[in-house]
Amino acid sequence: MDIEKIKNAKVAVVGDLICDKYVFGKVERISPEAPVPVVRVEKETYFLGGASNVALNLKSLGCKTFLFGVIGNDSCGKRLLNMIKDKGLVTENILKLEDRPTTLKTRVIAQSQQIVRFDREKILKIDKKHAYEIVKGVRSSGVNAVIVSDYGKGVVSEYLIEELKKLGVFIAVDPKIKNACAYKGVNIITPNLKEAGEISGVEIEAFANGIELAAKKIIKKIGSKYLLITEGEKGMSLFNRYGLILKQASKAREVYDVTGAGDTVIAVLTAAISSGFGIKEAVMFANAAAGIVVGKMGTATVSMEELKESL
Repeated sequence: MDIEKIKNAKVAVVGDLICDKYVFGKVERISPEAPVPVVRVEKETYFLGGASNVALNLKSLGCKTFLFGVIGNDSCGKRLLNMIKDKGLVTENILKLEDRPTTLKTRVIAQSQQIVRFDREKILKIDKKHAYEIVKGVRSSGVNAVIVSDYGKGVVSEYLIEELKKLGVFIAVDPKIKNACAYKGVNIITPNLKEAGEISGVEIEAFANGIELAAKKIIKKIGSKYLLITEGEKGMSLFNRYGLILKQASKAREVYDVTGAGDTVIAVLTAAISSGFGIKEAVMFANAAAGIVVGKMGTATVSMEELKESL
């Protein structure tokens, strides 16, 4: 199995661009003002988040990657754009819009535990003009696969998905419940267990076969060819309209931070499909990659060398 073939992948990533900020410190006392910990800040670090982290995962594997999304005309947007450039990703397809701030997620970490997260954002749907501009760019890129990275910030819409489907390429979606109706007819969606429960309306943990019930309802509702449900420490399960196709146990040795793990899963899976691997092989690769990335802090990526070693 020549996994190096993944480097031949040519993939577009369309979705919500996010700047992830991590504030690291120590907790040594409780505030006298309220029963909350006082964090003594020692370090601040920024990471690419959302669709930009998906693109970075593809780039780390050696794939030809095209990133599409929007940022605000603000200092955070400028920082994110510079970070994307510094990672060797092309920024010419990123639109700068005046009607929104760039999404910033800030996580405060102390003693390796997340204390709090706060978000700066304004959720606004982009208009059809900008959505079509994105689709036009994807068409020009000549890719054979598209990842839709939906973080519910306004880039992804039913119109955008319909226009992308007209390109006739493989479409993988990392979904959010509020846009579930928009994903009809895509090739695969990759919800986590919580998202699968929300989209299906099934309380998965309440039934012995809860995940199978949820999968059946999701595929009927959305009509995707495949459904990959990621289950954290339990691994992941692949379904089609006939039922379970493949179940993969987690390969994680230690779970340190699950942030961005879904980005890695969809990136590796789609890169594998784009480069000619079958769906089962693609899921095996994605599962191995997820096991690596959850052992790292922040929105991390997986290299080809790490992936080969894990397999």
